[in-house]
Amino acid sequence: MAQNQMSEHDFALYPRRARALATSNLKLLGLLPVVFRVALLREFLAYDWMFPAERREVEDQLTLLAGLSAPELNWRLQGFYGIKLSPALERRDGTNDPVGFMEQLTEWLWGTGQMESFRAAAERFAASAAAEKSARLPSQPRLGIVVIGQGAQNAGVALFRKLRSHGVYFDNIKPENGLDVLLEAVRKRSARQGKETDAAGAPGYDHWYIDGGTAQPASIEVRLSYAQLQQPRVLLLERMQRMIASGTSGPEALRSMMARMKPEDIGLAGDADPVLGYFTMSLLTQGSGTQIFATTFVQWAARECLRRAQPETLLVRYAPRQQLRPMNVMLSQTQPDFPDPQGSLSDGDMGAYYTWLNMGRLPGADQTRFLAWFEGHAEAVAIGPGLPAGTVSSSALGMRQVVGLLT
Repeated sequence: MAQNQMSEHDFALYPRRARALATSNLKLLGLLPVVFRVALLREFLAYDWMFPAERREVEDQLTLLAGLSAPELNWRLQGFYGIKLSPALERRDGTNDPVGFMEQLTEWLWGTGQMESFRAAAERFAASAAAEKSARLPSQPRLGIVVIGQGAQNAGVALFRKLRSHGVYFDNIKPENGLDVLLEAVRKRSARQGKETDAAGAPGYDHWYIDGGTAQPASIEVRLSYAQLQQPRVLLLERMQRMIASGTSGPEALRSMMARMKPEDIGLAGDADPVLGYFTMSLLTQGSGTQIFATTFVQWAARECLRRAQPETLLVRYAPRQQLRPMNVMLSQTQPDFPDPQGSLSDGDMGAYYTWLNMGRLPGADQTRFLAWFEGHAEAVAIGPGLPAGTVSSSALGMRQVVGLLT
C-alpha cells in the first residue's frame, strides 16, 4: 500500500475536535484507500456535534484500524481498493471537501455500475468491525415509554397488537394523573444517576423526553418538542418552496442543499447546546415528513435518538398531526392545520412498536423495560424481565403500580 502524504494543514478548516482527531491519526489516514478515507473524513466533520456514544464508535473504529498490520488492513478494505475513480474524482481534494467528494462519488458509482461493489465493501467492513466490537452496557436497565392517542376518544381498533405477545396487556388501568406519573419516573431516573459527562465534559444525554405537541414541564436531561420547532420548520419549508418554485433544481439538489445546512440557517443558532442544535436540524432536514407531520417527527426523533445517543431512558409522547391534504398545501403552510386525533392514534400505535424494536438493537436489550399507553384511557402494554409474555391483566391498577412492575 502506498502511503498518501498528509499534514496538519490539510485539516485547518475542520471543527476543533475533528481537527484534533484527524491530526492525531495522520499516519493511519494516509494508509487508507481514498474512497474509505474520504467517507471516514465525512464522519469527522460531524464529530464535534456527535453524541458521546457516536464519538466512541468513531474512536473505536480508528483504534481497530490502527491495530491492524498492513496485510490485515489490506484484507479488511480490499473492496474499497477495487473502486475505480473518474479522472475528475482523482483530481478532487476529498480531504477539504469530503461531503462534495462523496456526492460526486455517489453519482459516479451509480453511473458506472460500481454501487453494489461499494455497498458490499462497506457491509463487509462493518460486519468485521461489529464482530470485534465490545458492547457498552448501560449503567441501569433501559426504560422506554411511549404515550399515544392524545385527544382520541376511543381506539376503534385493537391497540398494541404487535406488542401484546411480548408482554402483559392491561385493559383496566386507572388513567388519572398517568402522564404526570410517567414524567416523574423519568425525572427520578435522571436525578438518581445525575448528569454524567464524557472526557471532554459534554453531557451524557442519557434521559430524553420527546413530545409531538407542547412538552410538559419536567426536569429531564433532554426535552424536545414539535411545538418548540415551529419557527425552524417554517423557515425550512420556505427554503424548500423557493428552491422547488425556481424550476432549476431537482430532488438531488434539494437534498444537497439540506445536507449542507447549519442550525443558524433555520433559526436554531440560539440553542445553548450545539450537539442538540445539530441533532434537531438533522431531524428536520434528513427525515421525510418531519417538517409537516407531528407523528412522523416523533417517530423519527425517537428512532434517531436511540440510534445515535443510545439513552438509558426515553419517554415519547405522540400528539395529533394535521389531516392529510395536497402536498403543495402542506408545504406552503398557507392554510390552518386541522388535527386528526384518530389517525394519529394509529400512527402512534405503529410508532410504539418501532420504538420497542429499536430499543432491542441496543446493548443490554435483554434487560430493557418498555411501556406503551393509550393516554387518558385504560389500555397499556408492559414488557420486561419477569413480566409474562402474551398475557392479559384486567386488574384495576394505577399508573404508579404499572411503573412499579418495570422498575
